[in-house]
Amino acid sequence: MKKKNRKIIGILGIIIICLLIGFVIYHRYQSSQTKVTPGVEKLIKEKKEQNYQDKNDNQIIIENYVNEFPTIRSEYNNPYIMGRLEIPNLNINSLVTRYTNNDYYLNNNIYNQRDGIGVPFFDYRNTDLKNNRQINIYGHNTTNPAIMDQLPFTNLEAYTDENIYNNYKDVYLSIDEEQIKYRVIATKVIDGSDNEHMKLIFYSDEDFLQHVSKLLQRTTYKDSMLEVKATDRLLVLQVCHYNPPGTYLLIICKKTS
Repeated sequence: MKKKNRKIIGILGIIIICLLIGFVIYHRYQSSQTKVTPGVEKLIKEKKEQNYQDKNDNQIIIENYVNEFPTIRSEYNNPYIMGRLEIPNLNINSLVTRYTNNDYYLNNNIYNQRDGIGVPFFDYRNTDLKNNRQINIYGHNTTNPAIMDQLPFTNLEAYTDENIYNNYKDVYLSIDEEQIKYRVIATKVIDGSDNEHMKLIFYSDEDFLQHVSKLLQRTTYKDSMLEVKATDRLLVLQVCHYNPPGTYLLIICKKTS
């Protein structure tokens, strides 16, 4: 009888352990599923309902470019406005600044007033926007619906949806010299231990290509026919991400020919 009881207890123990393991696996799976803010959720839903075919033509025709930035700098009384980023399909149209460090525009607005909302900005090392091999632009994100409209980079989270990634590839960057068209080639979620995207100084073609190889490791989505050559130019958009907490979402783009 005692042997039988021990056998039953042993079986129950195995069942309990299996249930606990199953719970842990399920919890980790649920945590790994990317959740986005309500506003972005709505955007993704709208695009799905449209079958990813927008009613209006959201492509920007790059021709007869006129440099708008001298006028804009004057209007805002801000000499640090250096560009404009546009992703028409995701309702992103934002001026981009650049200061002498990467802290100032985290907590100052386009008028150079103290403001925790900040404004999207180039990495301070991107001093030659026309020729830099890689350009980085950073922007804030939020889970607060009240300020979501003031943070254009929030909509970058739509790229965590595979259909959005597959259908909305066009990114446009305007600078003083020209308007540049990029194509989204990969998305990636990183934590503080992965800072490969912060490497912006390259000493040779080989150095750049080694960097690209590391940058494109462990991506969430990546173009299957992707090829990056030494002559290519990259644009990396970075925004805070909340799942898992303390991470960043990178949208990696390549200049089109």
